[in-house]
Amino acid sequence: MKKILLFLCLSASAFAQTAPDNTVSVKVNGKEWSAKATRLRFPAGRVQYVALAGMAVKPDVQTWIRIYYTVDQLKPGTYPIVTEKSIDDAVKKANGVGVFPLIDYTEETKGMGGAFHDGVSGEGTLTITAVTPNSIEGTFEAKLQGIYYKKRMMAAISGSGLFSNMEDKAITSAGGGMLVKADPHDHDNCRKTDEKDEIVLTDGKFKVTWTEKK
Repeated sequence: MKKILLFLCLSASAFAQTAPDNTVSVKVNGKEWSAKATRLRFPAGRVQYVALAGMAVKPDVQTWIRIYYTVDQLKPGTYPIVTEKSIDDAVKKANGVGVFPLIDYTEETKGMGGAFHDGVSGEGTLTITAVTPNSIEGTFEAKLQGIYYKKRMMAAISGSGLFSNMEDKAITSAGGGMLVKADPHDHDNCRKTDEKDEIVLTDGKFKVTWTEKK
């Protein structure tokens, strides 16, 4: 319940209005996927960024695109994808000036109380084909490190894990995922398993326009 209340409180003041026909589409290990997309806003200190996400519900599947930049403004171009661990080194290597995109993926899978198969930003490229102060459009290709999560035993047995999933679905369908979670891999009452694989994203496309709330 506290997640939903947090979303209702924040969405009125912190969320940008987004056009209804915005989308993110991509082939996930060869399988086509697309969803309605929105621009997202979250605390990032003094760092400039544009964050987007395509979000589908039942099951929850999300593709996140976070573009951090230390230039005056974003411009069309092709930029190498970085990881959260390597972004500091990438900024230093670029002498503090550049564009640093991350691509992440998460999907709900079958499991007691809910489980997830995530793809953590790895390697690839993101191309911005058009950008204005209120819109961005482009393409991407990426190879992500696949990680599996499952509910902790007590959360699964007590049912709190299932209730948490229901809250997440309500927030996701309303377009407020980023307002509640710090990143797409923050799964309540879950633990990371030892199982790993690779998630390959190809033919990725995104187009999002928005109007700032006054």
